[in-house]
Amino acid sequence: MSTWPDLPESLSLPTLSTRLEAAHGWEAKNRLLVQLARELPPMPDELKTGEHRVAGCEAQVWLLTRWQGNHLQLWADSDSRIVKGLLALVCAAYAQRNKEEIATFDFGELLQTLGLQRFLSSSRASGLAAMVKVIRNA
Repeated sequence: MSTWPDLPESLSLPTLSTRLEAAHGWEAKNRLLVQLARELPPMPDELKTGEHRVAGCEAQVWLLTRWQGNHLQLWADSDSRIVKGLLALVCAAYAQRNKEEIATFDFGELLQTLGLQRFLSSSRASGLAAMVKVIRNA
């Protein structure tokens, strides 16, 4: 398997939160999500298999999880730039957390705090919930 990437510092949760809070309105947040998609480490095509595909997402989403010691590592990709930007947020929120932190982390609250919840369609919200479920079951 390919070498697992680390998230760049620009996608750390504190940095990402600051960037998203500074983006006012859906257009600004949308542009930022497209930018975040470019910053997410790419996933090789050979890893984009049905085994790693997240069910419940309209866009194609692949999510790999593995434990390194007590901390979760994530590798994610999508064929949609907006969804890939949201995946960057998911990775920032959950990467390097332990099982207890993952179980208690409220991703919906994070979306609300960052002003994203109200902009999400029901299908995107369902897709994000499916991604979080995969992570919580890792």
